[in-house]
Amino acid sequence: MKFLKHTLLSLIIFSNTCFGKEFDKLFVVFEPIESSSQIEKSINNSFNTMIYRLSGSDSPSNIWRIINNGNTRKSFIKSYSIKNLDNESYLEVNFDKDLLIKVFNELSIPVLSSSRPVILFLIKIDPGTGEPYYLTNSLYSSELDNLLKDYLKNESSSRGIFLELPELDLIDLNQLSNYERFIDFEDIIIEKYIFDELIKINISKTGIDQWSMGGDINMIINDREFINPIIDKFKKHIDSRIDIILEKNTINTSKKGTINISVTNINSFQDYKKSRKVIENLVGLIDIDISRFEIDTVFYKLGIYGDFDSIVKEISESNFLEINSQYKDNSEINISFVR
Repeated sequence: MKFLKHTLLSLIIFSNTCFGKEFDKLFVVFEPIESSSQIEKSINNSFNTMIYRLSGSDSPSNIWRIINNGNTRKSFIKSYSIKNLDNESYLEVNFDKDLLIKVFNELSIPVLSSSRPVILFLIKIDPGTGEPYYLTNSLYSSELDNLLKDYLKNESSSRGIFLELPELDLIDLNQLSNYERFIDFEDIIIEKYIFDELIKINISKTGIDQWSMGGDINMIINDREFINPIIDKFKKHIDSRIDIILEKNTINTSKKGTINISVTNINSFQDYKKSRKVIENLVGLIDIDISRFEIDTVFYKLGIYGDFDSIVKEISESNFLEINSQYKDNSEINISFVR
């Protein structure tokens, strides 16, 4: 059985729950907070993160365009509360999806769909002493390890994407131990994970004060202070790759249309509520109306941003919706609800 690849990015710091490629908590931001007196600061920071996630751009100009248009940060917030997660305090801020997209559309700010890429990292580190190893979530060997993982964790949360390190279970470890000559670590990971992009990086100590980076990033460092150059190069490369990938997920909000969908496998009122909530969370949705019911099927008419292809892409990458058939000429999509 293939390992579930999708950890909810906004909660990757806090839990081991696995989700699909759809960013289920796209409009919920967890912002660190030291005391209740810092709520305003945390609200401002969470708003900045939300704009970054939804637009894909960290340019302050988008934030100021929204504020200068007569909007306050709090006007986009539905609710907020302080949560204790792993013995640390966070402000959980829930944002108003419809209002955000409406204002983005008015200001012609690009909007990214809830479908987000999964990038898997194979980072092999040879410290020059001891055996080389692959960076994983559970393994910590050095300050460099910690900084790389912190960057991936923070970037995942701020940009709303899936940045993953591999993890081996006991079966895999036993296989590697017993058949080391015949089984390659990389082959096991590629078999276990499903991803949109694989980034492979080798970091090696090659001399007394010399380090090299190979694979997708190439650099030689001739300096005792090697950590900062490695981290800076890593960040620059990953930021660029993320920008390129996210650009493909942009929804053209200047386009609007309607489609008809049917959702089958609705066997209870709870199924109806859950499936409808999934549809309502689609970034490309403007409004939703029920057309009719049948035995286990609900028929909807949806107002959408973008076009038929963009809404199909967003629906197809939901963990809870499975497309059975689609008819572009008739603007019709037939879907099954996945519990």
